Amino acid sequence: MEQTEKSKVYAEKGFLEKIKLCLSKKPLPSPTDRKKFDHDFAISTSFHGVHNIVQNQSKIRKVLWLVVVLGSVALVIWQIYSRLVNYFTWPTTTSIEVQYVEKMEFPAVTFCNLNRFQTDAVAKFGVIIFLWHIVSKVLHLQEITANSTDSREATDFVASHQNFSIAEFIRNKGFYLNNSTLLDCDFFGKPCSPKDFAHVFTEYGNCFTFNHGETIQTKRKVSVSGRGLRLLFNVNQETFTDSPALGFVDAGIIFVIHSPKKVPQFDGLGLLSPVGMHTRVTIRQVKTIHQEYPWGECNPNIRLQNFSSYSTSGCLKECKAQHIKKQCGCLPFLLPGNGVECDLEKYYSCVSPALDHIELKELCTVGTHNSSCPVSCEETEYPATISYSSFPSQKALNYFSKKLNQSRKYIRENLVKIEINYSDLNYKITQQQKAVSVSELLADLGGQLGLFCGASLITIIEIIEYIVTSFYWICIFFLLKIPDMTQWTPPPQHLGNKNRIEEC
Repeated sequence: MEQTEKSKVYAEKGFLEKIKLCLSKKPLPSPTDRKKFDHDFAISTSFHGVHNIVQNQSKIRKVLWLVVVLGSVALVIWQIYSRLVNYFTWPTTTSIEVQYVEKMEFPAVTFCNLNRFQTDAVAKFGVIIFLWHIVSKVLHLQEITANSTDSREATDFVASHQNFSIAEFIRNKGFYLNNSTLLDCDFFGKPCSPKDFAHVFTEYGNCFTFNHGETIQTKRKVSVSGRGLRLLFNVNQETFTDSPALGFVDAGIIFVIHSPKKVPQFDGLGLLSPVGMHTRVTIRQVKTIHQEYPWGECNPNIRLQNFSSYSTSGCLKECKAQHIKKQCGCLPFLLPGNGVECDLEKYYSCVSPALDHIELKELCTVGTHNSSCPVSCEETEYPATISYSSFPSQKALNYFSKKLNQSRKYIRENLVKIEINYSDLNYKITQQQKAVSVSELLADLGGQLGLFCGASLITIIEIIEYIVTSFYWICIFFLLKIPDMTQWTPPPQHLGNKNRIEEC
C-alpha cells in the first residue's frame, strides 16, 4: 500500500517536473511586452467601449466610459442569468390544431351487461357473485362491502371446490353475445354480427369489444359524419341477474369508447344506456402529445411486454401482475402475462393481501416521470356528447312485439338501442411543446450580448484567448521565477575574512 502511494507521488512529481521543464524553455515576457499585449487587446477587441477607455486622454472621459462598460457588463450578466434560470425551469406551451380528413379511424367500443350473471347459474352457486367481486379487485382496488355470512360461505366454497376455475365459470355462465342478445348491428350501412366482437374480461364479467385492434384485418374507417355504429341489444333481464347488495341495481348496457390499441377501462369512464331508451352518442377525436422529462412527465423509453402500445392502464396491470407473480407464484387471469393461473384459495390467502401491500407501499404509481407508470407520450381520447329518447315508439313497439314474439312490456324492459357517430370528420391535436429551445436560448443570449456590449461569439473567443495567454504567463512567473527569487544563495567567502565570518 505504501509503495503504491509513493509511486503515485513520484508520478505526480515527474509530471510537474516535465511541465516545469517545458515552461523553462519559454522566455518570460518583459513588463513592456505585457503592457503592449494588454494595450493591443484593448484597442483591437470587438468588445465595444473598451478601446475608448484606453485611447481617451481625458481622465473624465475614461471614467465615464469605464462606468458605461461596467454597467453594460452588469446588465448583460443579469440578463443572461435570468434567461438561463428561465430555460432551466423547463417551460412549455400548449398548441391546439384541428386537422380535417376525408376518412377517420373508428374507435373500439366495449359493451357489457349491467346484469353480469346467468340467473340459473346464480341460483346454483349464489356465492359466485361475491367471489367475482373479490377476484375483480385486481383491476382496481375496492373495498369488499359484504357481510360476514357471504365471506363465510365463500370460504366454505373455496375449501370444497379446490379445482374450481372462476374464469371458465364466468365465460360460460356470464353474459353472452349471440343473435338473441344482439338483435341488430349496422356499421356504416353494412351489417355486422357477434363474430365482429372480441371477448374480454372486465369487472363487469364477460364484455365484448367492437373494432378490437387484434381482431380486425384492416382498420375500420368512416367517411361521412353522422353515420357510424348502430346496435340493438336485448339485455334479457329474466336470463341475467346481479346482486343489489353490491350496488348493481340498474338494467341496461354499460359501454366505453377507447382506442383500438388500448384495453377498456370502465372505472369512471363507462357510459350507461338504460332499457327502453335510444342512446345517441356523438364523439370527437382528440390526440394529446406530451413532452418527455424534464419538459413533461412522459417517458418514451418504456415498453410494455403484453401490449403493442404504451398506456397508463396497461402499465398498471403489468406492474400489479409482476408483483403478484413474484409474491404468490401465480397470475390472476384478469391481468396480462404468462404464468400459472391463481386458484380461489390463492386469491384469499395471497393475491388480496398482495394488492393491499402494493397499495400501502405505493409500488405501482402513476402520473410523474419517476413513477412506475408515467403518462403516455401520446394519447387518443374520444369525448362524447350523449342524448336520450324513449324507445321504441308506440308503432315501433307493436312492430318489435310481433317480430320477437314478446309482450309490449317485455320490449320496454329489455331492449336497448345505441348509436355512435362522429360529429365531424376532423380531429384535434393538443400538443405540449418546449417554450424555449436550445437555438432560441442561444439567439436570446447573443441578442443580449450584442445589445449591451456589441459582443459576439468571436468576441468571447478573443476574451478567452486573452485570459489563457495571461494565465500562461502567470504560470511561467510562479513556477520559474518566484522559486529562483526565494532560493537563498550564500555570499562568496574570502580567506582573509575567515575569522570574522566565523565570529558572525
